[in-house]
Amino acid sequence: MTERLKQEGKKESDANAVEVVEGRDELNLAEFPLAALADRVPSDQKTLVFTDTIWDQQARQTVVRRLTISASDRYGLPTALDDEVILGLIQLSRQTRFADRNVTFSRYELINVLGWRQEGKSYRRVDESLRRWVGVTLYYDKAWWDKQAGCWVDAAFHMIDQIALPRRRGNSCGSAAEPTPSSFTWNEIVFGSFQAGYLKQLDMELYRRLNSTIAKRMLRFLDKRFYHRARWKFPLLEFACEHIGLSRNYDTGQLKRRLLPAIAELERVGFISQLPADARFVKLSRGHWQVSFTKTICHNRQSTKTSVVSPLVERLVARSVHARVASQLTASFPIHVIEAQIAAFDKLRAACDGRVSRNPAGYLVQSIRHGYQPAAKTDRASRQANQAARRSKSTRRAAMPVGGVTAELETGDSMRVAEFLAGLTPAQRSVLEAEAVQSAPLFLREGVLRTATSNTPAARNAYQAAILRQHVLRLLKQPGA
Repeated sequence: MTERLKQEGKKESDANAVEVVEGRDELNLAEFPLAALADRVPSDQKTLVFTDTIWDQQARQTVVRRLTISASDRYGLPTALDDEVILGLIQLSRQTRFADRNVTFSRYELINVLGWRQEGKSYRRVDESLRRWVGVTLYYDKAWWDKQAGCWVDAAFHMIDQIALPRRRGNSCGSAAEPTPSSFTWNEIVFGSFQAGYLKQLDMELYRRLNSTIAKRMLRFLDKRFYHRARWKFPLLEFACEHIGLSRNYDTGQLKRRLLPAIAELERVGFISQLPADARFVKLSRGHWQVSFTKTICHNRQSTKTSVVSPLVERLVARSVHARVASQLTASFPIHVIEAQIAAFDKLRAACDGRVSRNPAGYLVQSIRHGYQPAAKTDRASRQANQAARRSKSTRRAAMPVGGVTAELETGDSMRVAEFLAGLTPAQRSVLEAEAVQSAPLFLREGVLRTATSNTPAARNAYQAAILRQHVLRLLKQPGA
């Protein structure tokens, strides 16, 4: 019975794989941030406000638009991950063609749409997010576009009216089958906008590839604006604070520093054209700056939407493998080899084997490329032995001097890192180095701090090089890199 439920859940994920690539976004929700950019919001902060001024063509006058987000005392304000959950729920509704505002779903399916790891932490995060959204109230003052009425209206509502979440049983790694389905109900105003067709296409494949929450927010906002024209100029303060959600306490220099890594990421994926910093940010007068963006003429997303996807590619994509990588694998390896590795991968994941828990898609890709032997049935003792070996390896790495870290890099990896860095401009490399430090393991960051005030520049340079190399390798080893 359990095996049949797992197979049904797996088939459901396969059927929905193509839908995840070509997603939808509601246009009102893409205009202003719905959440704080930070992962945590101070418990005493219960309100977010975003405001801008636009020219209303019908009224022939400027209109001040305002969105106020009010939180419940228990769950607080939504964060960046909560914003992603709402976007994922839109994709689930789109699979039913927005037929009913009451949507039945599995959390396994939602986590798969979002590209999160299938683990207990993700399930808990989804539950927390759904509870938070039930308690959040959105107040739109002349900021909600009613497509049927054809004008800006005032609106106040909860994004989600109600939820029903079954208590999970069994292991914490996640399963395609849940004891009973979960469900949520959209607010009538939001659902009415869905049914009225106030939606735009959103490349979920591209969205999931982005690392920065700022880059994801910029993608949604700019993708909406690029529908009207390919080049936009915004007042820097309004763009950064009111549409992206950066703090108004930042000065101009801080705003630019926060935006630059996200801009560089959108440039790397080919969403916006590259510009030097002095052309991206232009000073108009004292205290007034302008930021410019140009949509790329030939965006590589087009090929994904127009190409015919084979069933085998769909099966790989359903397991979070990037569509381009999946296409390369099916073109390079025999079908029976890929099918055997998929079957072995599914068995390992169902058994919560540690080999696939950290990066399931990466393991599956490498198993096909390097011909891993299909795993036999993994018993509890074998899993415990594997986990103990990984813990021992992690301990050795943490205690290893920085020279050991760099020595672990294979020659092939070192060449890939060098080629990647050689293709960057000085400004892009500077941004990349800043990103690397922020995402570096704690022991490496501490090493940089220890050597910063010492007389050992060689050691400091070694730590910095290790941090940069590890960051570049993470980027290169992501699905689709």
